[in-house]
Amino acid sequence: MTNFLKSLTKSAGWIGRSNGESSQPACALLSCSRSRSLWQRFRNRHRPTGVFLQGVFYCHPQCLETALISQLSRLRIMAPPPQPPNRIPLGLLMVARGKLTYVEVRAALEAQRRAHYGKIGEWIEKLGFATEQEVTTALALQWGCPVATSFDPSTIRTPGDIPLSILEAFQMLPVNYAASTNTLYLAFGERVDHAALYAIERILACRTQPCVAERKSIARQLESMRQLPRPSDVEFGPLNDLAEMARIASSYTARLSPEQVRLSRIGRFIWLRLDVGSNGHPNVRQNGRTAPRSITTNLVFRLATDATRSVPFTRPFRDLQAVAPPRTT
Repeated sequence: MTNFLKSLTKSAGWIGRSNGESSQPACALLSCSRSRSLWQRFRNRHRPTGVFLQGVFYCHPQCLETALISQLSRLRIMAPPPQPPNRIPLGLLMVARGKLTYVEVRAALEAQRRAHYGKIGEWIEKLGFATEQEVTTALALQWGCPVATSFDPSTIRTPGDIPLSILEAFQMLPVNYAASTNTLYLAFGERVDHAALYAIERILACRTQPCVAERKSIARQLESMRQLPRPSDVEFGPLNDLAEMARIASSYTARLSPEQVRLSRIGRFIWLRLDVGSNGHPNVRQNGRTAPRSITTNLVFRLATDATRSVPFTRPFRDLQAVAPPRTT
């Protein structure tokens, strides 16, 4: 009898340990009514079901799809944050530094107005009033950040790839990553967009710091990247159908079974990052050692509402007039 009770005690303890090991977070969906039996929890103890979306757990694909619809709906109707005004217009800054005259600035503004495209710095270069390096230096002073002189994105190990369509839309590139501080440095060829930096921080779970690089150098690097295959980037759009976006996202999560899904709105894009992790994937050799392979898929929805966005012009220098020299008596 004593041996029988001991065996029952051991069995109960083993079941309790197995149940504890196989425990997973409760589903965050309030309307979720699914509950698994003890046998189901035991059978899937080493193969937990469900996905973390924005750090919150959802136990079933239908629960995840409901949460995705809610998140995508919020991001789709979210108004893009207004661009903050520059501390000082670029042309006026270059006039103050003695790189331009007010006549040259007005000529560049007039050329921009007639052409209906391009940035003021681009027209200053086209008209031969200043070099690209001088414009880039002034741009760095305007935004209060350093200048990136030389970089090669292919040699940088970042915490994650940023989709090419987003890099092209904002004319930016990752130029350095400091693993000790988990900081990703991004160079902009035009306007520094802090809203985009914040969205990248949320997706990649890192800090970001902006810098400025020559516009043509950024464009050349992006063109080179466009020639390379990017199997992890999947873009859809222009698209504005909420149900279709949720269906596509749910289909990819069901097929890839990611461990973590993050999403954010970046300009006219909604970016979903699906981190599959190393479960079920072959290992790779790195520096003579075996390391798990981590697979990531980037889903990018290009929203139709912002497909035709006009390029904002720089504020005209209406108050910039020639100053007469003071009279001496």
